[in-house]
Amino acid sequence: MDNYDILHELDSVARSVRSSQPFYSQAEYVPETPTIVKANGGPVDACWSSSFHGIVTGVLADQSNFNLDQVKYIISAPYVINYLSSHDNERPLFLLGKNGNIFDDEAFRCTRLAAILLITSVGVPLIQQGDEFGEARELGSDEPNKKKLPMQWDLLNNERNRLLFDTFKRLLELRKSRDDMTDNNVNFFYEHFDNRVLAYTRSQELVVVIHFINDEKQGYEVQNFPENGKWIDWLTNEEYQVDNNTLKVDLRPFDARVLILQK
Repeated sequence: MDNYDILHELDSVARSVRSSQPFYSQAEYVPETPTIVKANGGPVDACWSSSFHGIVTGVLADQSNFNLDQVKYIISAPYVINYLSSHDNERPLFLLGKNGNIFDDEAFRCTRLAAILLITSVGVPLIQQGDEFGEARELGSDEPNKKKLPMQWDLLNNERNRLLFDTFKRLLELRKSRDDMTDNNVNFFYEHFDNRVLAYTRSQELVVVIHFINDEKQGYEVQNFPENGKWIDWLTNEEYQVDNNTLKVDLRPFDARVLILQK
C-alpha cells in the first residue's frame, strides 16, 4: 500500500481490462490518508475510513466521548469508504453492549441512528452483510476460518431486526434516487453541543437532524433551516411545517430525521 507507483499501475491495468464498464478503485489503508486518493494526486478513487467506524460506535457507546468536530469530519469527508463494521471490526450492536452496556431497544435505536449517518454522509457506504438486520455476534478471532459464520436470517422474524432492515432498505432507496446524496456537498447549519443535536443539509431540499443522546426533547427548535414550507420524514412519513426557518420537532432518545422538502 505504501508503493503508490504499483497502485497507479494496478488501477490503470484494471481500467484497461474493463474499459467499457464502470470501475472504482479503493484502498483498505488504515488509518485513512488523504494523499492516497486521486483527488489529491494519489492512485485510487477512495480510501477506507476506519475513523467512521471508531467515531460512530464510540460516541454512541459513551456519551462522555462526544466530539462534535470528529462527527462533522466523518459526515463530510469525501473520497472515503465508510463502514460500521468490517471483517476486522466487531458489529455495532456487539460494541454497544460491550463498551456501553447498551442493549435491546436502546441498542437498536443507536444502530438505526448509525445507519442514517452511514447512508447520508458524503463518503461511499460499505455494509458488512448482517449489519443491515442487526447481527450482534462477536467475531472474536483473528483466524479467518473462524470468522466464517452462517448468516442469522431468522433474526428477520424479530420486529426490531425487521425494522432495522427496512430502515437500511429505505435509506438505500433514497441514496440511489437522488443526486444530492452522492455529491460532496454538506452544510452543517445547526449544532448544539450540550443538547447533542446536529443538523446538516445534503442540498437545500434534503436535511438530516441527529440527536446523539438518550433523552427526550419536546418541541425542540432547530433554527437556520434552509427552506420554509412542508417537509416530510423519508423514513416515517411524518410531516413538518417549517416557518421562520425554524423546525419544531419532538426528539426521542438517539433519534434522527431525514427530511425532504415538499414542493
